[in-house]
Amino acid sequence: MCMNICKEDLLRINKGFGGNLRNDSSLDYALDIQSNNKFGKYNKLAYLLRAILVDHPFSDGNKRTAMFFCLDFAEENKKQVDRELLLHQITSIAKNNITEIRNIADRIKTCIK
Repeated sequence: MCMNICKEDLLRINKGFGGNLRNDSSLDYALDIQSNNKFGKYNKLAYLLRAILVDHPFSDGNKRTAMFFCLDFAEENKKQVDRELLLHQITSIAKNNITEIRNIADRIKTCIK
């Protein structure tokens, strides 16, 4: 599993950033992917990020929630983080509606090593 996360955790964390759930279908799919052993860690994170950054399931705090999970992923996997580059990548993914999982995973790999 990429991260030990459940939907309730996602909702609680986003609520801390001032958001409320608007649509959960893409989140459910991204969470289901987390238990699939066919996908690597970065791809699993990419599915979660796409659900949060592109599908905008929350009324507010989507980018902050995504940043939280990237930092949590890095800590859990004992990776180093370039926070400034990570913030740039998160903003770029959201702004440009990047949906390709490989592209998202590659962008995250540049800042979480």
